[in-house]
Amino acid sequence: MSITLFGRDIPLYGIFFYLGIAVAAVAGIFICKKRKMPLIELVYSGIYTFIGALLGAKLLFIAVSLKQIIEYNIPLINVVKGGFVFYGGMIGGLLGIWIYTKQFKLKMTDYMDIFATVLPLGHAFGRVGCFFAGCCYGMPYEHGYVYHTSAGATPLGIPLFPIQLVEAGVLVILFVFQVILTVKYTEKKNINTYFYLVSYPFVRFVLEFFRGDDERRKFLYLSTSQWISILIILATMSVIVIGNRKRRKTDRIKIDG
Repeated sequence: MSITLFGRDIPLYGIFFYLGIAVAAVAGIFICKKRKMPLIELVYSGIYTFIGALLGAKLLFIAVSLKQIIEYNIPLINVVKGGFVFYGGMIGGLLGIWIYTKQFKLKMTDYMDIFATVLPLGHAFGRVGCFFAGCCYGMPYEHGYVYHTSAGATPLGIPLFPIQLVEAGVLVILFVFQVILTVKYTEKKNINTYFYLVSYPFVRFVLEFFRGDDERRKFLYLSTSQWISILIILATMSVIVIGNRKRRKTDRIKIDG
């Protein structure tokens, strides 16, 4: 779907994609000020994160959709313009933050908390864009939305469950919880990051069962995104457990000393 401005058709997918970046950036500015961090550092780290996320999302999309792209002979221009896999973007974004903080000798955790807080909000706008584009569509559903045109392989003329809008709604709820955590635990590090790295993968794992694009790669009845979700949750829980053990050990040493 698109809208016409000044005689040009502008895809709604792109509008919501960049709108999501804009609102997330504004939210990040407010959080940055609350945490008394230099705003310019947020801008520079955001550039690194955006480049990494864009490359990661596109590369993983091509990797998991290559068979579909070839089978449906999807034009290269459509592959370049649309089609992103969120987890690829998240991994690429993390790599971008890591590169930036290593390069300028900054604490990665400070920036991770900010990006983890605003990411659900930006992602929610992106999912609305997915709905208008017809990508990431849901399973057949009697009272669902019917697509009549699509740039990809979305089934046409069949009612589909609007999973994109459901995920957008859940992401807004996650953002609200993140804001509450930010206000309540301003001085504590990693809380927002850990909350996001557990909550969103769990949500994504469940919602994947309602997706209709079954041509994506699957292993043992689970999609690529579900396996990534499991790995992220396990890795996050391991980091939390190891961190707590080190903290208790340090506390004991201080008491004994």
